[in-house]
Amino acid sequence: MTARLRRTFLASALCALAPALAVADDTPKRVSLQGPAASIGDEFDNADTLATWTSFEAAHGWPDHLRSAKVVDGVLEIEPWTSGWYAEFHAPFLHREVSGDFLVTARIAANGLEGETPTSTWSLAGLMVREPRAVTPATWEPRAENWLFITTGVADRIDVPVYESKTTVNSRSNLKLRPAPTGWVEVGIARLGPSFILLVKEDGKWRVHERFFRMDLPRTVQVGLVAYTDWDSAGELQSDPHRFNTTVMKHGKPDLKARVDWVRYKPLRMAPGQDPRALTDHAVPEADVLALLDP
Repeated sequence: MTARLRRTFLASALCALAPALAVADDTPKRVSLQGPAASIGDEFDNADTLATWTSFEAAHGWPDHLRSAKVVDGVLEIEPWTSGWYAEFHAPFLHREVSGDFLVTARIAANGLEGETPTSTWSLAGLMVREPRAVTPATWEPRAENWLFITTGVADRIDVPVYESKTTVNSRSNLKLRPAPTGWVEVGIARLGPSFILLVKEDGKWRVHERFFRMDLPRTVQVGLVAYTDWDSAGELQSDPHRFNTTVMKHGKPDLKARVDWVRYKPLRMAPGQDPRALTDHAVPEADVLALLDP
């Protein structure tokens, strides 16, 4: 393609995108709050609020891979047994239901049980958005999991802290690993219609980590905290999700203490004339997306 044709193509693409964003000037319109903040937010100043979170497995009769969850000095501490969120496999998930568009953020540290970082592979914790499924071990069917998340911890190498972003459609998962700092991090997920923006905060500034277009996810979703560890100890159960999900493996080497300082929530609304579908287009600059979300 010649330079002239490339310029013509780019100009046409930007013209097509402009009506979707519908920004009248050089300053992007910010998303505005609508209505009172829902109760998903939690500063964990009061240990009693832990009871207001729903444990996905316990609520639907699955054996609970949650070894422990307690509030210590204003911090929620989650310790899972050997587990993993991948494809049709599941792990501890503490959630609340949220309808409409929103931004949820959390301050999280993925520590080991005794040290600063886990010593077992695939030990991570973070935020998840999931399609509600009232499925029990008796009614479970394959190829029906739909969710996405942003987590932090260690993956296939315990000496390399990472962020893991993952999207799962009909139990088919795709993931990406990117470098992360050790210790406390801030992560977030914003929803605007079918657009989901995953965020991380580095050096005091939010940045766009990943963008997913998920037309399949319903208006009301489960939003909350996931924690999983020690996938490699699952052995032969890695080929049988139903057995994996109905077995609490206490013989493995789980090593994750997920610490959550807070979870914060605000509802979002696009300004009139803006199309939320455009936010997952990488032609829309990161700065414009952040200005819209105002995390």
